[in-house]
Amino acid sequence: MSASSRPSPSRRDLLRLTGLGIGSAAGLTSLAACRSTSSSDDATGSDTQTVTDMGGTQVEVPTSITQYADGWYAHNEVTIMLTKAEGLVATHCGPDRFPWMYRVCPAMSNATVSFGDDFNFEDVSNLNPQVIFDSSDDLRGKAGEVGIPLVNCLFHTYEEMKQSITLTARVYGGDAPGIAETYNAELDRVVAAVTEKTDALTDDQRPTVIHGPSVYQLKLDGTGTIIDTWINAAGGKNAVTQETHGADTAFDMEQIIAWNPDVIITGTLGEDEKILSDPTWAGVKAVQDGQVHVNPKGVFGWDRYGVEELLQVQWAANLLHPDLFAELAIEDKVKDFYSTYLDYQLTDDEVALILAAKNPE
Repeated sequence: MSASSRPSPSRRDLLRLTGLGIGSAAGLTSLAACRSTSSSDDATGSDTQTVTDMGGTQVEVPTSITQYADGWYAHNEVTIMLTKAEGLVATHCGPDRFPWMYRVCPAMSNATVSFGDDFNFEDVSNLNPQVIFDSSDDLRGKAGEVGIPLVNCLFHTYEEMKQSITLTARVYGGDAPGIAETYNAELDRVVAAVTEKTDALTDDQRPTVIHGPSVYQLKLDGTGTIIDTWINAAGGKNAVTQETHGADTAFDMEQIIAWNPDVIITGTLGEDEKILSDPTWAGVKAVQDGQVHVNPKGVFGWDRYGVEELLQVQWAANLLHPDLFAELAIEDKVKDFYSTYLDYQLTDDEVALILAAKNPE
């Protein structure tokens, strides 16, 4: 093939190269750090390495991972970014609930949908995963009984998120560490660019926000969450000042009326209309001002622990402070993100659907 007839490298190819830090001292230092903490040794030909997961447990995993299971909803998007789900044998994410995941990453269809309440662990172990990724240690005992290592990837902040992605990439190996490095660096740049503007805001200039997976059902997110992190970074104040865990922490309407938030963001499609039309909510300032919004949702909800957090903080900053971020073209950011990190070329119509939290057509 002549040089002129060779296809140009894709954005994904360039990502792998730049992420590996070729020609970059920072990239080489990062790779060296990963090697120094691994128990694998080229000289001895060891086929395992020891990693410390996000729960602080040291886990021995194979150095060559070709089959794996992912038991945490949000982590499946990390897997797609790092491996395109090639080798995923079991997932917590089904196509009915996560249609964009399957549209963007066809390899998801090769995995068996499992995990969740009352699932049979034997069904997962029979698929022979070499490692299981999850958000807790609940399955560690069962997995250990059949010789499958479990890596806890749970995080609550941007810093922990970067650590979790780096950890996952190290387990996967191959191109994954380079992709993780590039993503983490861009997350740093994006958050720094946003907070450069929002850090100067006074307390009075920061609108109070309530956010939840289902605000109309009074399920809200408090402190100790990634949601609290992006609300603050985007120049808001989380009205829910108590710590919450998971997506099912419920409050009562009297508390919401007392908080009287300036902005409401819900993770459930259609709830904006329900809140705006329900007389129970009529006295809330966000309703009176028309500041009730549905959070964008693509491969995963932008707001909840997936890699689209990089988009979420920009979208939220523009929503809360449109004058400060008037030049932000979120549609272009979405297209670039999907092309670079998810290897998918979105159309204008698809971008509009994701921003509206609607399923693909």
